Amino acid sequence: MKQTNNKLKNDLTIMIKGFLIGSSMSVPGVSGGTMAILLGIYDKLISSISNFLKDIKGNVLFLMKFCIGAGLGIGSLAFVIKWLLETFPIPISFFFLGAVIGGIPALIKKTKETRLNIVSAIYFIVGLILVISIGYLPKGNINIGEGSGITQYIMILITGIVIALALVLPGISTSHMLLVMGMYDRMLVAITEFDIVFIGVLGISTLIGIFLITKPIEYLMNRFTHQTYCMIIGFVLGSTSEVFKEKIIPAIPRDTNYTWWILAIIISLVTFVLGYYGILYLSRFSDD
Repeated sequence: MKQTNNKLKNDLTIMIKGFLIGSSMSVPGVSGGTMAILLGIYDKLISSISNFLKDIKGNVLFLMKFCIGAGLGIGSLAFVIKWLLETFPIPISFFFLGAVIGGIPALIKKTKETRLNIVSAIYFIVGLILVISIGYLPKGNINIGEGSGITQYIMILITGIVIALALVLPGISTSHMLLVMGMYDRMLVAITEFDIVFIGVLGISTLIGIFLITKPIEYLMNRFTHQTYCMIIGFVLGSTSEVFKEKIIPAIPRDTNYTWWILAIIISLVTFVLGYYGILYLSRFSDD
């Protein structure tokens, strides 16, 4: 009976984490990889995909539970979060910033070092600069969404691999990468017009990309644990610049008074603390 209850609790935890990851993907700067890291399920996801053939049944069951939760999150709470971000952009953005900061202590523990040194700082700065730089890439300059015939499908394959990279690596926004490549509008058109061929090729290429990328990431996490996690901390903190750039700064009114600033600061501090302690609580149920 106890074993059954533990299994049920474990299954529910996986689905809840998938739900939270799926629902948060509509937040600028908060990628699925970032949330997976903060919720302590990232290593397990990478391992399940990278070593899929070693335990097909176990990995299929785990990924199925996760995908059910993520699908429910994308299909339900994502719309609520999107509405909240549009209606209350500053306090909701600070909630997610609190969640990101609240996950940093757990990431520092994963570096497996009691004292951080100059090498740690270098890897952290490289990760930080890389993600911030990606956020400033001009949107639509590449525009690989144009073209036809075999060229178009080659471009879709490349897009799928880039989507996989953005999905797997924490701190990189999938929607931003699609905008940079000029594929965001093309993908929306394909979905609204039920372009099965386009969606199918994109989906298959994304899956291929995920399987290709996860193996090297798992190797780095196992072989160079300290360096990899220092860089991941840089990725995660660097992703917060997107939240400021896309949501917080544009939401500040041009004509503000002291009352607005006082209320905004108090409410933002409250939501920041809620996000911080919320992620600390959830990290207690880490699978890693």
